[in-house]
Amino acid sequence: MKYATPYLLTVACLICLCGNAQQPSETKEVPRKLPGWGTALDPDNDCKFFLAKDSLLISVPGARPHDLAADIGVINAPRVLQEVHGDFTLQVKVEGRFTPGDESTKAGRTGYNGAALIAMADSNNVVTLARAVLQHSGEEAQPYANFEIRVGGELQRLGMTGDYPLPKDGPVFLRLERRGNKFLGAASTDGVNWNVLEPKEIPSSWPAKLQAGVAAISTSKEEFNPRFSKLQTLK
Repeated sequence: MKYATPYLLTVACLICLCGNAQQPSETKEVPRKLPGWGTALDPDNDCKFFLAKDSLLISVPGARPHDLAADIGVINAPRVLQEVHGDFTLQVKVEGRFTPGDESTKAGRTGYNGAALIAMADSNNVVTLARAVLQHSGEEAQPYANFEIRVGGELQRLGMTGDYPLPKDGPVFLRLERRGNKFLGAASTDGVNWNVLEPKEIPSSWPAKLQAGVAAISTSKEEFNPRFSKLQTLK
């Protein structure tokens, strides 16, 4: 990886589950099981998953955009998913270096890093709650909690940096809950005191069974390496 990280002390300490970074378009995606987390999916076969104790690091290269945004035709974000039924709560701690820069790999977009909890019926119907950083050209990076839903491939409301600003450094905890036809999102800096975001309504046509877990999203030209830990799945 391009940047050294304190979480990766030695290669021997980790289980590395790597896709083929040379020819992503010619290599069929092979799902991989990550104990305690779910099934790792890497549609472009160019990302890497590092598993150590209770933490998971996803390495995303800066060569192309990685997102779960059917509205802009990019649904290749690396993710690790498990099956959930009915109401549930998913919680995780997120750390890492969020510095997207002000250049984007997606034309017409800004530099963006997002480490997210997600729930999805399919690639067109997705809820994302991300620890995110957005950086417009020539401006300072803006860290915030980005809570969005896409229904039928359409973004219902763009997440705004003013919705809930986050600190630039230190850990952030994310919590995503399904309660009937609503999704609730919350963010915290200590895992105890939570700031609740505006709920998202989902269509009644969404099934009781969804896929949920974590994802790494980036339109940065720099490598992005978010670290997830303390994953909890509750009813």
